[in-house]
This record gives sequence, structure tokens and C-alpha cells, in this order.
Amino acid sequence: MSAPAPRSLAMPQPQPALAAPAPAYGYPPNDSAPSSSSPQTHQLGESEYKPPEFANGSIARSITRTPSPTQSELDLLSGVRRKRSWQEMIRQVLVLAIIVVVIALIEVYHDKIINALKPVTRWLHGLKGGWLIPIVAMIALSFPPLFGHEVIAMLCGLVWGLGPGFGIVVAGTLLGEIITFFFFRFFCGARGAKLELSNMNYGTLAHIVRKGGIVIAIITRYSALPAHFTTAVFATCGMPFWVFLIAAVVSLPKQFAIVYIGFALGTSGDTQSNKIQKIVLGITVVITVAAMVYIRRLMFTARADVVYARRKARQAKLEGSSPV
Repeated sequence: MSAPAPRSLAMPQPQPALAAPAPAYGYPPNDSAPSSSSPQTHQLGESEYKPPEFANGSIARSITRTPSPTQSELDLLSGVRRKRSWQEMIRQVLVLAIIVVVIALIEVYHDKIINALKPVTRWLHGLKGGWLIPIVAMIALSFPPLFGHEVIAMLCGLVWGLGPGFGIVVAGTLLGEIITFFFFRFFCGARGAKLELSNMNYGTLAHIVRKGGIVIAIITRYSALPAHFTTAVFATCGMPFWVFLIAAVVSLPKQFAIVYIGFALGTSGDTQSNKIQKIVLGITVVITVAAMVYIRRLMFTARADVVYARRKARQAKLEGSSPV
């Protein structure tokens, strides 16, 4: 009887390991996940996304999702206005009442105001180098939240007349705005970036200025927004200096209208000058209101982009604080 055949002593072959699929949320759709040895760059519209790497060269996969909108962002998207407190409403009513009262007093006590200012106007006009005083004052008042350019411009028109007065206002305005621009560009850039993410209105205004270029810059300068405030926004949102300078020069006719109002105040009894003054004031108000309405409309249409940018900023902060 023959012996049974010996069993085979060969070891069983190991089965190949199953490859774990890449998570769908880690990379853009229709792209394969990159290998750990060769990082790849994925095209995301106009920008590029490069997956972050760990110290050992492996690729970090982001598992954070874009955070949901906050309640204030949902209110902005849905057009729900924040309920104002009675203190804010009283402040706005007081500001409007002060403006109306000042205009009414100028119209009623026109002659008395001119007679009261005559000693000051004679002193400034006769002072050697007196024209430097309003220039220095306008430079000092160019930093927000200070204000008072309009009063100085009217005084220049009253003291030095239309031509020289406007020249003084141009020098003070441009020098002050340029200094303000570079101050905010170099010292307040980080503060402006934080304000864009914390203040809805500021962030929306900075967004449309950044995307609109020179045309939106000029319209913003003609709006009811204070000129030095728009300069701060231009500087912190990354606008090129030449764009800001062109917008500032093109918006100088707005200053000319204020100088003319002061010049017309000095022509007591001149009916034609008073009529031109009212026409200039009316045109200035119409242009200012129209520009402001257009800017507000642009801010309304840009709210979705601003909210999305805020959400992505929160996502980047989460990924940076706890990378996976």
C-alpha cells in the first residue's frame, strides 16, 4: 500500500490590501485625490487650491465644511433691518434738525453773519502767509472721525474770493487726503481687514470699492459719505494710489461748490450771486443723493458675496487653528 502524498508546505499568499477611497469632501468634485508622494494643485475657478502638507510630506485633508451664516448675515441676505434703539433714532433726528437749523439761520441772518465775520476775514486776508492757516487746518481735519472741511472751504471763498479760495481748498484737500491715505495704508491695514469681517456695512462698501475700480471710486467720492472716510476705506481695501488720486482730483468740483457758497455769502445784496448760490447748492445736493443711492444699490447686490467671504474666512480660521 502506497504512502499518502505529502501536503504542500507553501505559505498562503497575502491578499492585497483594499485601497481606502478619498473622501468626497476633501477635494473638488471631478478631481482625483493626490498621492502622498506628489502633491497636486487643483484649479478652483480663477484661483488655485494647493492641499496643505504635514511635516512628513503627507497631504492634509480638510474635513471642515463652510460654516453656516450667522443670524446677522441671514438678516442681511433676507433684507431684515436691525431694530434701532431709541438712542440711535434720537441722534439721527438731532443731526438732521441741526442741519436744517443751520441752513435756516444762514438764510435768515445772512447779513448779520457777514458783518460778524468781517474782522476775522480782514485779519486773515491781511496776514502774511495767512493762506497757510486753512491748509494746515484742512490737513489736520482730514483724519476721521474729525470733520469741518466744508466750513473752512466756505471761509476760504468768503475771505480770498472764488479763484484763490478754491486754490487754497485744493491744496489743503489733496495734501490732507494723501497723508490720510498713506497713514491708513501702512498703519491701519490689519484693522481695516478685521473691520471688514466684523462690520457688515464697512465690509460691503470695501467689497464694491475693491471690485469697482476707478468709476466706483469717483462715484463714492461724490456721495454723501465724508471724503476722508472714503479715503480710509480706499487705503485699507488695497486700492492703488493712482486710482485714489484720480478720484480725489475728479471730485474737486464738489469742493468748488462749497467755496462758491462762501463767496456768494460775501456778495451781500447781489441778487444774481444769491440765485447762483441756490442753484449750485441744489445741484450739489442732487448729485450727492444720486451717488449715495447708487452706492447703496451696489452694496445691496454685493451682500451675498460679502457673506460668503465671511463664511470662508471663518472656515480658514478653523482649519488654521486645528489642522487635520
